[in-house]
Amino acid sequence: MNTVEVLGYSERGIFNSIVFYLQEYPELMSDFLKVLQIDNSECFGESIKYTILNEQSFSDFGDSDLVIIAENNCTKTKTVVFIEGKVKTSQGSFSINRNFNDLKQENVFDGISSNIFVQLYYKYLLINVLNYDKTDTSSYNLPDIFKKNDGNDRKIGKNEIVKAAMEKIKSADTYYFVAILPKTEDLKKRFEELNATVFQTKPIPIEKIQSVSWEDVKNLFGNDSIVLKTFDYNNGQIY
Repeated sequence: MNTVEVLGYSERGIFNSIVFYLQEYPELMSDFLKVLQIDNSECFGESIKYTILNEQSFSDFGDSDLVIIAENNCTKTKTVVFIEGKVKTSQGSFSINRNFNDLKQENVFDGISSNIFVQLYYKYLLINVLNYDKTDTSSYNLPDIFKKNDGNDRKIGKNEIVKAAMEKIKSADTYYFVAILPKTEDLKKRFEELNATVFQTKPIPIEKIQSVSWEDVKNLFGNDSIVLKTFDYNNGQIY
């Protein structure tokens, strides 16, 4: 009998294994959200439609590693969770302090679009543009570092697939912004400082930010799952 084993590389491989596993075992969706520190009761129950957008582009607002949309059929509420992941890599290159300090300088720097604080902040800007029927971020008087390379403000664009994703996340009752990191970090404290400086013209709500470690995520899944096998395959690369 033939068999197929699929093992993905780094955080993209981990995210893909999680998506495929949750599609096969949807009863774990609520547990996964709880691991992400989502405590909104509207996301849990027996009549929830979960939609996962995997590596979805949002035009000028960047891609998102995962987006989970939880629609409660009983209360008719919708919750959207944006998830970004960062890994240690075998060279140990990720540093939350470097990400934070680079942004605090309020100067353009290489890799700004992959900065974890900026990635989550762009998703917050996105939902504001989307839900208030704006065309771009021009009304927020953002620092120049958040503008595009050509100096223009960020906008949604006209890509039909992106527009379809926008419709799915639009008009949610609650939005969350989650970072999965190599180790547990106090992300909220750093966001509070950024809200007082570089984000001050459009501060992100601190209570909607969560941060968990990859180990927290790994511990949710059983020993024989594709998720655990993918973590083992990437041993030393994730955390």
